[in-house]
Amino acid sequence: MTLSKGFKSIMDTVKAEIWSQTTGKVALMLLILLVALGIAAAIMLPPNFVQVWNDLKPWGLKPKNVPPQWASIFGYACAPHYEVDLRGVTYRTNITGNEVVIRYILTYDFIANGYPQGIAVSIDGFSLSAAQSFKVTVNIIRPDNVKVPEVISYLTIPIGMNIRVDGALLNPDSMKLASTLVTLYPQLLTIANVYDIAMKYTIYLFSKFSNATGILPLTGTYKVEVIVSAMYSNIPTAKDVDKLITAIRSSNSFGFAIIGTCYGALGTDYRGRDLFEALFFGLPIALLIGFGTAVATTIIGLFAGLVSGYYGGLIDEFIQRFVDVLGSIPQLPILILLAVAIQQTYGAHPNKPFIMLMAILGALIVFGWGGLAIVVRSMTLSIKSEAYVEAANVVGASNWWIMRKHIIPQLLPYIAAQMVYATPSAILIEAGLSILGLQHGLPTWGGVLADARIYGNIAYWWWIFPPGIAISVTSLTFVLLGLALERIAEPRLRRV
Repeated sequence: MTLSKGFKSIMDTVKAEIWSQTTGKVALMLLILLVALGIAAAIMLPPNFVQVWNDLKPWGLKPKNVPPQWASIFGYACAPHYEVDLRGVTYRTNITGNEVVIRYILTYDFIANGYPQGIAVSIDGFSLSAAQSFKVTVNIIRPDNVKVPEVISYLTIPIGMNIRVDGALLNPDSMKLASTLVTLYPQLLTIANVYDIAMKYTIYLFSKFSNATGILPLTGTYKVEVIVSAMYSNIPTAKDVDKLITAIRSSNSFGFAIIGTCYGALGTDYRGRDLFEALFFGLPIALLIGFGTAVATTIIGLFAGLVSGYYGGLIDEFIQRFVDVLGSIPQLPILILLAVAIQQTYGAHPNKPFIMLMAILGALIVFGWGGLAIVVRSMTLSIKSEAYVEAANVVGASNWWIMRKHIIPQLLPYIAAQMVYATPSAILIEAGLSILGLQHGLPTWGGVLADARIYGNIAYWWWIFPPGIAISVTSLTFVLLGLALERIAEPRLRRV
């Protein structure tokens, strides 16, 4: 049979046996959708996404523990998140005395639906030589034309001959900012004390004040001045200006953000990581865990049970006793010991997440095929005693020919149903292990739920429901497919 004819035969069987059932239609449509999304996610997955996901630096400017943007429909106070990569923004330069100054002018449109979570500048991998000091200043000009100076102010000096800034997340000095606001608006002291203003500085920074109404959101366009300057011992030249610009552009991160209170399609977690990315890029991992474990355990269980039932004798005894031994070993303690050993052995190794995932998959496969082997053995014993099998033996057919032509085809419907049911089981086991603390570091749905259990609370619904729904829909897909295949494996289940 040619490949095209074999594929056509499979498609005809799917159409006649599965697509003809309602559960089969739903299962196939969901399966096609999941596989298509999984392939798209695998293609779009950045090569260093696992390292980025587990690193604190890339998420420094993102809002923490916030719901998705569409949560405003349900009454959540959502301030817009504003983030700018200063490495690609238009700037102005000038030299004042011994100082090179680079000035960025940004605009932030504030709407009265909640106050921002904070203000920050992120700098990482910045390196500048021959300068005496390096300074970053952020000024904000409000819609009432009042300038709030030095909302953020950061100054550093060189160590040796080089200025180096790594992993710096610059936030306002809240007490200093509160004092500045009180100086600009003395009436603030009739509304709140300096300590309260410092604790909730974004509320007062983005509000208007009056003795009659207290504080109200000051909507409109806010201008933001981000001033980057470097001081030199002598009058700087154009070469020094180019060095400062190059240092900014070649840094790993140089950004500014007014941190909002809603973000993205599915919100963020305690680190500010985008949960939509976790669910999207976690899909191919979930399918790999499910399909990989199911296919491997099915193949091993099929051939172990087939050989055991067909040949019998010492081979049968050995395989069945081996299955008994595997069944008596508790799986969870083995997985815990395996995970701890890998964590201690590989530490911060970049490949540790993949090694741990492969180890967990290997353990699931080793302990997952025994039950299927027992069932296949009993079915093989029954088929082996049929007259047509004995007739094939009499005419000299080989054992492999008999198994391939007479036994395996009768096992396939049951085997397919069992493989389909095993897929969601493997996904659920991996999720359960993550929730128990055996996390490999990959952005899986179980890992997101585990983080929600440890670092979140019940109010963070956007952190709990999406991965739970994703696991449920994936499991439902294979359960429905299994129900459709059951009617092929067991004709008595078919409706007349």
